[in-house]
Amino acid sequence: MYRKPRHVDSAGILNLDSLMDILSCLVGVMLFLVIYTVLQLGSTAFQLAVPTPLDPPEDSKRVVILCNNGTVRVIDTSGPVGELLTGLEIVTYDDIPNFVRQANERPAIDRYFSYRLDYVERAIALGGRTRAFEVEIQELPGAVGDSIHQLDDGSTYVALLDALDAGDTWLAFAVDSMSLNVFRRARLLASERGFATTWDPFTLDFPTTFAVAADGSGGGPTPRDALSKPPR
Repeated sequence: MYRKPRHVDSAGILNLDSLMDILSCLVGVMLFLVIYTVLQLGSTAFQLAVPTPLDPPEDSKRVVILCNNGTVRVIDTSGPVGELLTGLEIVTYDDIPNFVRQANERPAIDRYFSYRLDYVERAIALGGRTRAFEVEIQELPGAVGDSIHQLDDGSTYVALLDALDAGDTWLAFAVDSMSLNVFRRARLLASERGFATTWDPFTLDFPTTFAVAADGSGGGPTPRDALSKPPR
């Protein structure tokens, strides 16, 4: 019996089903690799260089760095206060008011400020009285600090830092809202020279006062001093 040959459909030769399967597998593999890479990047620990403030040295003195109105000024009270209190150790208790008057006849000044001594006597409970020293700081006319464009190794600020000993001095920055950039630059220069630093957001209005002991210790104004007006 004769069988008629079956006609072969030429379109079957170009069947693309296998190619689509291969492409689907490749897309799946690529998608897996992308997801794996994203997960790996998300779990990668990035190491950032964040400056760590140093702890103040033991038995060290505090020097205030005033970053206000876009400039930086150093308030190192130890020299002027020591000058004002020279000779106090031989003064009798009753002669202290006269000593203070004489001390203020020879004003103590530094690069930016003038200093005068105040003598405060207050009544306390049970009829007693207490005596204390305060130092008043006033700005010198025309003595402005270094701006951020002046803060380099040849600036007045750096010269004043170089006159201090980083081994027994720590710097307390007083920063207002206008001086964040100059504060960052000033703190970097101080850290490069090994100084321990702290900072507080506050502004000093002059004249300002701070309490001082008979031996000259006191460290300069603090945020608490800035919150109250000088006694008059």
